[in-house]
Amino acid sequence: MTNQPIISIRNLHKSFHVGKNNVEVLTNINLDIFEGEFVIILGPSGCGKSTLLNTIIGLEVPTEGAITVNKQNLFEETTEDMRSIFRRKNIGMVYQQPNWLKSLDVLENVEFPLRMTNYNGRTIKKRASNIIDLMGMHDYLRYNPNELSGGQQQRVSMARALVANPRFIIADEPTGNLDSVTAADVMNIFKYINDESRRTVIMVTHNLEYENYASKVVYMKDGKIEKIHENTHNKDKHSKKLDENTDLLEMALEGR
Repeated sequence: MTNQPIISIRNLHKSFHVGKNNVEVLTNINLDIFEGEFVIILGPSGCGKSTLLNTIIGLEVPTEGAITVNKQNLFEETTEDMRSIFRRKNIGMVYQQPNWLKSLDVLENVEFPLRMTNYNGRTIKKRASNIIDLMGMHDYLRYNPNELSGGQQQRVSMARALVANPRFIIADEPTGNLDSVTAADVMNIFKYINDESRRTVIMVTHNLEYENYASKVVYMKDGKIEKIHENTHNKDKHSKKLDENTDLLEMALEGR
């Protein structure tokens, strides 16, 4: 990892008007995220962690403060359309609810993000198929996603998030609807993506059991960051992986 953060958050505040009241959801957030990190934002429901995630990806405009991504101010130097393009090119999203296009099968749902690009149909189909295979779901290409189990759906959801080769994988409570065994399987896949394919992962969760997956854990309460813990073992492991030439995700996208 480099010495410069890929995402830098400074003095961030976010408030909403509720009736005649002004409710502050985020208060004085300061956080640096480095390329290749697995960052888990941890806290109870309602603590502001999903709002923080939405400001990081440019969906929620902060009331005060700055977010810079790759040294560019995400709000002062961009328009809403520019932020939308930024998300499409750089971010793969995994939600608690996958929100499938119900008329499309697994392969077509994974292909969909590429349909808005300049790739030809053959390349799109090849890339989507390879990513689904990487997620261990090749036998389910022609299934409707709603026919799959919760864990299988999240594997397909990760394939959809990865197919456009994003720089960041953003996950909002991705295991919230899963049993503990299936949730552990999904978390191991996120860890695999982070370790082997070197993508920066930022995840929101309320589950304390996931701390050991991360290289950095951000603890939130009542809209504030209480503390930040660096998992030294995982951080050293990421640094070594970033020096390697093998990127399994890029190999799959290139059809190797």
